[in-house]
Amino acid sequence: MSDWIDAEQHADRAATLLESGRLAEAEAAFRRALAIDSAQADWHFQLGLLLEMRGRDIEAVESFDRASTAAPDMRDYVDAAASVSMRLGDTVQAEARLARLAQLCPDDPDVWPRLITARATLGQHDEAETTFYLAEMHLDRTTAPCLVSLGESLMSRQLWDKATWCMEEATRREPAYAAAYQGLAEIHRANARPQEAMKLYRWLLDQFMGDASTAVRYAELLATSEQYDEASAVLRQVLEHDPVHVEAHFQMGELAMAQDQFQHAALAFQLVRRLDRGHERCDRALGEALLYLGQIGDARRLLSLAAKKHTESQSAEATGSLSRFGAVLLGAELAEEAVFVFEQVAQQTRWTDLHVLRALARSRYLAGDVAGGRSVSRRVLRLSPTCVASLSNLGLASLQERRLREASGWIQRGLRAHPADEGLRQLRFKLLLHRIKKMCRSVVGL
Repeated sequence: MSDWIDAEQHADRAATLLESGRLAEAEAAFRRALAIDSAQADWHFQLGLLLEMRGRDIEAVESFDRASTAAPDMRDYVDAAASVSMRLGDTVQAEARLARLAQLCPDDPDVWPRLITARATLGQHDEAETTFYLAEMHLDRTTAPCLVSLGESLMSRQLWDKATWCMEEATRREPAYAAAYQGLAEIHRANARPQEAMKLYRWLLDQFMGDASTAVRYAELLATSEQYDEASAVLRQVLEHDPVHVEAHFQMGELAMAQDQFQHAALAFQLVRRLDRGHERCDRALGEALLYLGQIGDARRLLSLAAKKHTESQSAEATGSLSRFGAVLLGAELAEEAVFVFEQVAQQTRWTDLHVLRALARSRYLAGDVAGGRSVSRRVLRLSPTCVASLSNLGLASLQERRLREASGWIQRGLRAHPADEGLRQLRFKLLLHRIKKMCRSVVGL
């Protein structure tokens, strides 16, 4: 009995300390209470909220899970764990918790779109569509958030017509639902209709004042259209209202990169790293800026870290962004890392993009994978029989392996197509030297 009273007193004191903002002392008091009575779900939950406030999300999820184990039917505990898991990027665990939440409260319209999004993020698009229809069945209606979540799944698969229908249907069902208009803007943008996308972004900013995410996306689109002054003005407005808005600072860095202002870009990206250590693209962007500034060691360290994160990540990425990353890795002489990136891009483009294939071949050669490089170069030649880079690389690879007859064939084929190419002429001269050395060795042997 005495122990139970002590635990209650510790918990009451923890709540008082929490209200006073004395978080460290409140945490210690909650832990003392739970050390006496670990079956109190609400104490685990409050400790989880406190840990979340202190930025210790992984520990917060563990506390929410303990609360849920102690009280399996409490939806708030599962909901909190799912939300923090998604923020941490642990989509697998977030999806599992959201699936459980859907079982606990199938009539809650907020749960289903989150579950659709989680499954689509994991690449489980068939399951995402099934979840959409389950939501319709349980809710007895189709909601705008579910339509938008399904539309985003369709967009990721480039099923533009179906995605457009979902977004437009969402606007008909809920005319003030901004996410649907944002989806339409993204569809216009992805289909090279920047003017239509800009009109929607401007309309969204007029209708929904202060929506920072829309403003940042609008600024990004302005920058891709080289409207740098307008983009900068939009981002400055965001930062006036929210000086620590991470994506606005990141886009300021990207804007500086686009204008070759690499020092300004590096400063912006360094600020982003301080604000959000887990930012997905910041290490990559800062590494690129430092590479241009000649800070090679720091650039290689950051880019190597970014490549490792990318390898471990399951998230999809646009072809253009990946190609740029691969080129930066090559520039930093991180050829093995570049191979992994360009192989992804080649798969996305179904091994038909000549620029990507040439970059992949070069990456493999530089990484020491001569056989892999030769394989890709031959694939290029099947698509473009007179590609001078591929013919030169195949000739050079054959020379390095002392396969002189094969090297001669590639070099002669290249010179027939490009008789004035200086690189091929130099290869021909190297081939001649190799033959002379071979003849000399034969004479000495006699």
